[in-house]
Amino acid sequence: MRSIPMRAFNRTAEQESHYSLKSPLLFGVLAALDPETHHEFLDLSPANPDSLDFFSQYRCRLHLPGCREQLLQARHCDEPDSMAQALAFEELIPLPEKQYVPLDLVLLWDLPNYLDKQTLQELIEYLKPCVAANTVLHIYIHTRQAMPLSPGEYRLSGEDLVLVEAPSPWSASSPMYYQELLHKLLSPFRIERGMLLANGLQEYILRAHGSPS
Repeated sequence: MRSIPMRAFNRTAEQESHYSLKSPLLFGVLAALDPETHHEFLDLSPANPDSLDFFSQYRCRLHLPGCREQLLQARHCDEPDSMAQALAFEELIPLPEKQYVPLDLVLLWDLPNYLDKQTLQELIEYLKPCVAANTVLHIYIHTRQAMPLSPGEYRLSGEDLVLVEAPSPWSASSPMYYQELLHKLLSPFRIERGMLLANGLQEYILRAHGSPS
């Protein structure tokens, strides 16, 4: 399989609890969006004033279900029930009104590192009715053996920076997902670009291809 070119960017201390992060791939996608066209954004991070202010420059509907903690609880279930999981997704992440309105951008940040594989796959499966041919998925993947105990808080800044809060100790084992496994877990999304950031995060832009059904 063709490898994705990577390069280091924006060196920061890996265990700082508060820092700013340059995220060139994400801001590249955002800069390419027509601000006069209506967009549908889904952000699974907790709502925050900085990101709300950033997205106000677009004509958009911003879906902020605020369900990250509930999704993380699935890590503690040895055998999650698929039907119960689907019903939970329906409650946690209401799909846009007028079903099948496609999402333009899905922001998972570093959440995939903390979800068990089944929950991650079922999350993407649940979103498929709102995934179109060019829906973009943005993620950060930890590439070092240790990562924070819980996902970081990510806020978009008007200076093309992501403001990060990672208050927990870097004492959790990272799954260090490789590209082939990400393609399996996140199908129908495929990696379009990847960039290794100097704080140990791998930034990925994935785009949906083919029929999501």
